Amino acid sequence: MSDGVEGRRLTADGALGLARDALAAAPWLIVSDFDGTLSPLQMDPWGATIVPLAQRALRRLAARPGTTVVLLSGRSAADLAGRVRVGGACYLGNHGMERGCLARGASARRLETSRTPGFEAYDGEAERIATGVPRLVPEPWLVVERKPPCMALHYRSAPDLAAAAARVGAAVDRLDPAHRFERIAGLRMLELQPPGATTKAHTMAALLQDIRPGFAVMLGDDVSDAAAFRVLDAARALGTSKSLAVGVDARAHPVPEIIAAADAIVPSPGEAARLLWRLATWPTGWPRRRPGPSG
Repeated sequence: MSDGVEGRRLTADGALGLARDALAAAPWLIVSDFDGTLSPLQMDPWGATIVPLAQRALRRLAARPGTTVVLLSGRSAADLAGRVRVGGACYLGNHGMERGCLARGASARRLETSRTPGFEAYDGEAERIATGVPRLVPEPWLVVERKPPCMALHYRSAPDLAAAAARVGAAVDRLDPAHRFERIAGLRMLELQPPGATTKAHTMAALLQDIRPGFAVMLGDDVSDAAAFRVLDAARALGTSKSLAVGVDARAHPVPEIIAAADAIVPSPGEAARLLWRLATWPTGWPRRRPGPSG
């Protein structure tokens, strides 16, 4: 990783310039988060849509021989597939707890998924809490995302974010006084997970083990993505895989963990999409001049 935050704020070309010498290594593993990475963040979580160029790039990458495309998100796998709609890609929802791969040309509605076993006992409790929180916090800004055995409680559009976070947290504590679920604070949301639930770091480690890529790239924008970045960095340090961790920073207040863990930072989902397109068109679609950092 480069020293200095400003030195890592790059365009798509600048970011890929850091990995130009690694691109000839095969096979490729392309992993990306969705919200805030391939889709601009929305006040309504259900309003998120993929940047069209990112979708086209992923479709081209998924058809590229020797390339595995993975979408890795906190959303459910079915919801993720319905928003990305790229055949030939794998959809890992709930941070990797749900898994499904979509055949090329198949409708996202046909995605078949499996879940990490051992957490079924939490499903009923998760539903009870997901139903109970809106009764304790009857506000229009509260959005409950059910993804058993987990859930996400969003308060993105609340007029007072600190007060909303406190109310949601208090409601969860009342419904789960024994803390059977772990509380994980995210961007304007609170996620509840069973102890020992799969994380993006676990999932990235498993992908590297299963695929053994010559070159791996991951794009992400939040704390959970930063943990996966560190897994990539550790594999690179051991010499087992060449890689590039790309943070997407389109927020007024950057996520410190992303700034610390990424090799490069691009300023928006649009620039992340351009990076994917450069990968999808490598080497013919690349500029002749070696790219450098943006001003």
